[in-house]
Amino acid sequence: MSNEQSPVTGYPAGLGRRLGALLYDFILVFALWVITILGLVIAKGEAVFGPVVNTLLLAEWIGFYVYAWTRGGQTLGMTSWRIRLVTPAGEQPALTAILIRIVVAPVSLICAGLGYLWMYLDKEQLTWHDRVSDTRVVHIPKNRG
Repeated sequence: MSNEQSPVTGYPAGLGRRLGALLYDFILVFALWVITILGLVIAKGEAVFGPVVNTLLLAEWIGFYVYAWTRGGQTLGMTSWRIRLVTPAGEQPALTAILIRIVVAPVSLICAGLGYLWMYLDKEQLTWHDRVSDTRVVHIPKNRG
């Protein structure tokens, strides 16, 4: 058996699947944040907030996605919704592409969701962050057999 992974094939993931996975993943990251804040409160004996804690929480959020996407292209939420992050060739994205995606995806959401809604105008059904990072989110159909 070869260590090389074959390209992932699938069709563009719809907005509902993307947002469903995003919601699942937010719940997981939020739980991680709660554990972190509780740990800091217990360690200090009082609520701790400020730039250091905010940076830690941001690092956890980024780390969650970097870890998941560099280890198979899926977060737990994406696995649940049967979607995966890939290159246009269906392969594992490079770390640079993942980091670009992580920076641009919040912009797609903050702009009243226009970056996500763009997929309805795009001939390949890509969002802003898909385009800028040269990645794709594909829906992987259930194996029938």
